Amino acid sequence: MKNKFRKICTIIVKALCVVAILLIIYSILIEPNLLRVYSKDLYLPNFNKEHNGLKIAIVSDFHVLKYGINESKIKKIVEKTNAQNPDFIFILGDIDCKTILKYKIDQNSLIDSFSKYHAKYGVYSVLGNHDYNGDKTIDKLLKKSDITLLKGALAKVKVNGKDIYIYGLDDFWHIAYKKRLIDKTNQNGSIIVLSHNPDAFPFIPPNVSLVLSGHTHGGQVYLPLIGGLFCSSMYKQRFIKGYVVENNKHIYVTSGLGSWMPVRFGNIPEVVILNLYSQDSFPDKKIINTPPKHQLIIIDMVKLYSFYLKVFKNKKINLSD
Repeated sequence: MKNKFRKICTIIVKALCVVAILLIIYSILIEPNLLRVYSKDLYLPNFNKEHNGLKIAIVSDFHVLKYGINESKIKKIVEKTNAQNPDFIFILGDIDCKTILKYKIDQNSLIDSFSKYHAKYGVYSVLGNHDYNGDKTIDKLLKKSDITLLKGALAKVKVNGKDIYIYGLDDFWHIAYKKRLIDKTNQNGSIIVLSHNPDAFPFIPPNVSLVLSGHTHGGQVYLPLIGGLFCSSMYKQRFIKGYVVENNKHIYVTSGLGSWMPVRFGNIPEVVILNLYSQDSFPDKKIINTPPKHQLIIIDMVKLYSFYLKVFKNKKINLSD
């Protein structure tokens, strides 16, 4: 009886080891190389009826690498995005100047690819926490690619006779969010805020229609019943990825395209297409709050980053000002 039990246990252990090895292979070699186009309809407050059906594409967190999101993959991402015929394309940061310079990525090739992004009303970008350096590498790359960079700035675009206000926030880990930047008196316009880091969301005024963010990579490894294992938000799983509504304030967080480590699981690289509609036109679609996500976190990246700044760079990080 004991021998039979031992054999069964041995078989189970071996099977689990095989499954674990297959999952590791999938997470390193397969999923990071996939690409999906994900589409969702959103019904927003403070959104003009004249803008119903507006189609926007969001991409984020390229983290350009020779063996990750390289020049060839970027061309494919651009082609798939353009094929959706979006009205706007929003790039939400972390093209990654550090890896571009470290691995001597051909910037002219990147410019050639990014300049092919095309949308009816324009292509706009903000910087991510990996996009800041003294040489302003990403600023120059975007400018040469004819992409509008919003650094704590506003763009106003008229669509069907009504204005859309696009606010681009500086990265939350580098420059304090200017709370007075967004015009709180404008209650009638469609307002879209681009913020690489979703941690700005609780400070966004309620007249904003939609906040768009990246940064989290969806927790990098996202497990059923557990959620994202790697947390780069001070709010843990609250804004880890996807569509979140709190008190009728709306944010969409994409899990992005690339990785700062060569593994993704439960977070297939994605181009997100959002079709936007006014809640006034579809009152039955109104959402006040979405269910909260799981709160288990294995590695808290915010605490690690804050510790790194204080110990190695002798700086303090302020995430709430």
